Amino acid sequence: MLTSDQNPKVKYFHSLKNKKTRRASAKFIVEGIHLVREALQSGSAERIIYGENILKTAEGKELLGRIISSDIPNEEASEKIIGYLSDVETPQGIIASVMPKVCDLGDLFDAPDPLIVVACGIQDPGNLGTMIRTADAAGCTGIILSEGTVDPYNDKAVRASSGSIFHLNIVKIDDIIELVSALKRRGVKIISAVVGAEKDLYSSDLRGPVALMIGSESKGLPSDIERYSDETVSIPMVGRAESLNAAVSCAVLLYEALRQRRMNAG
Repeated sequence: MLTSDQNPKVKYFHSLKNKKTRRASAKFIVEGIHLVREALQSGSAERIIYGENILKTAEGKELLGRIISSDIPNEEASEKIIGYLSDVETPQGIIASVMPKVCDLGDLFDAPDPLIVVACGIQDPGNLGTMIRTADAAGCTGIILSEGTVDPYNDKAVRASSGSIFHLNIVKIDDIIELVSALKRRGVKIISAVVGAEKDLYSSDLRGPVALMIGSESKGLPSDIERYSDETVSIPMVGRAESLNAAVSCAVLLYEALRQRRMNAG
């Protein structure tokens, strides 16, 4: 049993809470029954540690049984160690180190009519995680993260993704202008969500290859992105609110795209 925070295995898990270490190792940690199960099912789990709390529910017992019968290294830890590594008030007693899904920009163009979200400078990890979850739910081809966007493997972003981080293609890029050029070469229409744009979302054709550009709440999209866009669209505001947060805007845009595509398919 792991009982000391000086144990090399415990130190390894703790190191993955650091952004620089996550980047260098290309691994991150998840905790809780749902996320660990998703990691296990996707083949992303690398190592797993668990405490006695995992046995408090039938769901936890079933998951632990699957883990012990698998070939994934696993070890019991004291609840003190689980608490030391956990980021939640009431840990469920299970933590895994995992490997992210590996893909590149080319993987996003495998679908006949790719639907891509581009997150431009999204700083709130909860917003980004929710965007990943929504993009997965809407059948998005993938999400591209521009420079300045929060780390998707941040613990809050991972929790907000609710496991979709293991399903969705996620690509990080350094040069947004190069991305715009690549999208145009592939025949992908670039549609930017801009508060106050004259054309509203529901007047836009979101069928075919489309990239939806979504900026941060505080700064919006860079001006050069708006300039290179094929269209800028706004979400109608009929109440007193001036705008929606990035995650909600993403959901509205994606589900209008999904509605149009399903109508077209029918």
